[in-house]
Amino acid sequence: MSFEKTMKVFSPDGRIYQMEYAFKAISQFGQTSIAVRGNDSVVVCTQKKIPDKLIVPDSVTNIFNVSDSRGVVLVGNMNDARYIVQWLRNNAAKFKFTNGYEIPVHVLAQKLGHHLQHFSQQAGLRPFCVNTTIVGMDEEFGAQCYRVDPSGQAIGFKCVSTGSKEQEAMTQLEKHYRKKEGNWDRKETIETAIQVLQTVISSDFKANEIEIGVASVGDVRFKKLTEQEIENHLNDLADKQ
Repeated sequence: MSFEKTMKVFSPDGRIYQMEYAFKAISQFGQTSIAVRGNDSVVVCTQKKIPDKLIVPDSVTNIFNVSDSRGVVLVGNMNDARYIVQWLRNNAAKFKFTNGYEIPVHVLAQKLGHHLQHFSQQAGLRPFCVNTTIVGMDEEFGAQCYRVDPSGQAIGFKCVSTGSKEQEAMTQLEKHYRKKEGNWDRKETIETAIQVLQTVISSDFKANEIEIGVASVGDVRFKKLTEQEIENHLNDLADKQ
């Protein structure tokens, strides 16, 4: 086998071209996710795009349960995303079976980061075209939010966005965070996530055009809000404006 076939292609300053293509491809899918960590809860929020009226809406989602109290929102190629979700579920289940308690969010993020990093080392493997945000209520650290990118970098955030409008959303999140230093209760955390997404998309959502996942101190289970619950939050936001 030739040297060229066993190595990734590097730029003159040491960057990996395949990895940069993966990051660019993620933004081309036109999806944006928001994750916000409050005092007593953590929330993920993203658009719900149904490409065809004949598609069953419940079969299209970017938010998944990894375990009872761990959730994830993925942006990018959903074929790649489903593999990552299955990998996370398997590792979360193995950890709980071995240790008797839920895997800490930061440990799960680091494990995924190590796994994804392997795909930057061989020419025969392409990086996953997905940005992954893992959230949950940790027994020791409380609300946790970690983003794992295709290069395997796993970083904890107080608020984070991924996808096509990532930079604009991060700017909005910083503005909202400075107002109250992130001291949000469950309701405020959800409404902050919705507000930021509406601002960067420049559109007011209907309840069936958005999906939200929440875990909180009162209920550590990660679960998606129903359309009626989302509608209530949208109405409350409309009344404040």
